[in-house]
Amino acid sequence: MKVYSQGDQAIVVSLEGDVTPAATEKLLAIRQCLIEQNDPFITEIVPTETDMMISYDARMMMKHLNITSPFLHMQALIENIDTQDSVRERQMQCVKVPIVYGGAHGPHLEMILEELNMPRETFIDLHTRADYFVSMMGYSPGFPYLSSVNPEIIVNHTAAEPRLIPAGSVILENNKCGITTTETYSDWLVIGHTSLPLFDPKKKDFALISLGDHVKFFEVQPGGND
Repeated sequence: MKVYSQGDQAIVVSLEGDVTPAATEKLLAIRQCLIEQNDPFITEIVPTETDMMISYDARMMMKHLNITSPFLHMQALIENIDTQDSVRERQMQCVKVPIVYGGAHGPHLEMILEELNMPRETFIDLHTRADYFVSMMGYSPGFPYLSSVNPEIIVNHTAAEPRLIPAGSVILENNKCGITTTETYSDWLVIGHTSLPLFDPKKKDFALISLGDHVKFFEVQPGGND
């Protein structure tokens, strides 16, 4: 684990290495420990795939604590964390997501099949067989970045032109899969659509899927998940 400064009011915890469920779990455990400590000088905690940025109020720390370096104080705080003592904020879940593949629901699927020289049934089997884990949240509220895409269906390019992508679209972006939660203008490759609502701003827990969760897709026919 590497800890380094990001400006004068933030510190970054970097696990380096590959994106794995274990790395995500460790970052979540560190975040939970910091939340439990309820440090009034920590203003924001933002985890990504293998890093986590912790912002803090350096001026207030200097004013109220007997320290000369807010960074060194935060570095020691993080390095002394024992993640075994943390209590998970929530249990990780496996969310099963119905998906209609191809056609108007997945306008780029046929192009991908042709490029990969792969039958539709094989592609769908490989896509639904994978156990995806949420390695990062972002782009829009509740949008999950899903890792563990089968290498056989990875396409290393985007669509020729950006287009308006409906909420609920299942997209591929290099070695990541994602599910749009809002209408989006992008050049992502869209392979299918789900009507499972992933984002509801009226709910306290507005996102159905969270960082560290697992996702399994299963195929339904048009109208079968509407």
